Amino acid sequence: MDEHKDTAVLLRWKILMAKRNPARAIAVAVIVLICTYFVFLTLQDVLLTVIALIVLLLMVLPYYLPMTYILTAEEVIKKMPFFRQKRRWEEFRRYDTSKNAIKLYTMSHVSRLDNYRSLLIICPNNHDRVLEIIQRKISNEAEEADSES
Repeated sequence: MDEHKDTAVLLRWKILMAKRNPARAIAVAVIVLICTYFVFLTLQDVLLTVIALIVLLLMVLPYYLPMTYILTAEEVIKKMPFFRQKRRWEEFRRYDTSKNAIKLYTMSHVSRLDNYRSLLIICPNNHDRVLEIIQRKISNEAEEADSES
């Protein structure tokens, strides 16, 4: 909380993907257990089965952990318990919206790199407010970049 003293926090919210869709959360857990069971049946090795279980759990862990999004005057921050991603508004050139999310892109045109360089902001309860901030920030940044060139 203290780390954002120097920049104004425009909006902050927390989501838990598993809580939004409990049936899917249970299905993912069951699939992980079934895959682990098949690894044990195939390899007949407890150590490799435990390693497979750990790898599978690490892959689905973000679905079960809370994500906090913070939009400040300078940057977008996506925080999870073991991970933090900070991106400055200047990096983004365009955005796309869907029902529950907004995807920010670093290139002004469609590119094959979009999936690797973009940032997905999940905002099911405050989509309009987030979109308003993003429109203001990205249009301002694009205008400034055009005037500099």
